[in-house]
Amino acid sequence: MAIARSATEPTGSGVDAIIKYPERAAAGGRIWGNKDFNFELEDHRMRIRNARLEPTSFEAQGFTLLHRTLDVDFTDKQSVEQRWHPQAKRLIRDLTGAREVFAFLGILRGGETAEGGGPALMAHVDFNAHTLRHWVTTLGGERGPELAKSRLVNINLWTPVRPVQNSPLAVCDALSIQNDDILEIAFGRPETLRTDTFAGGFDSGGFVLAFNPGHRWYYYPDMQPDEVLAFRLCDTGGDSVHMTAHTAFDDPTSVPGSPKRMSYELRTIAVLD
Repeated sequence: MAIARSATEPTGSGVDAIIKYPERAAAGGRIWGNKDFNFELEDHRMRIRNARLEPTSFEAQGFTLLHRTLDVDFTDKQSVEQRWHPQAKRLIRDLTGAREVFAFLGILRGGETAEGGGPALMAHVDFNAHTLRHWVTTLGGERGPELAKSRLVNINLWTPVRPVQNSPLAVCDALSIQNDDILEIAFGRPETLRTDTFAGGFDSGGFVLAFNPGHRWYYYPDMQPDEVLAFRLCDTGGDSVHMTAHTAFDDPTSVPGSPKRMSYELRTIAVLD
């Protein structure tokens, strides 16, 4: 059942809300946790369009809405790995034609206890090409080094644990992003890399998105637990700018006192020929 909206929403075509953009001086900066980084954010009021009413596609804009079964307990790691990972891989194969898919680094966010630090309020892209190849080399076992030479596409799957009544996820149309809007950053504190159980001294990195008034933002109002927002991030085989940034945002039409958003985001890497 759809969730009732506030009477302040004028047409349902979208909302005007604040997107938190990293400053352009963030290039070369570091992120070591949700809400923990060494650069400043800027508030820019943007129109965020209702993607349910717009003609968009995964191929062009870089995102699409998919569906899943409801037999996953996202608070239980075993349930996620046994029930969600296989579904997620099938969704990515169907979407891209990938010959292999890796699922990794899932995170439960939000709820009354602010799991995962709560919604991530910053326009960003997850990983750069170097980091994707490192992940595939590690996750692929003996075949990892060879698979890492293939075209790799990072696609995230974002799904609500319960109906989204506030702090929805917004995605930026890949076609509206310019090359110099993408700023490369690194993850983690340099002094702790050697003790990181995965990194083993590897300095992983990704991107943040600098403000451009030409950006076109979208969201899916009232997302339900059977819905999955798939969005394309770094693609090692194409133009690095053809990817969508994403961020949570404070929806001004949310009903006051509604249950805090709780969602699960799973990173995937599609291995393409």
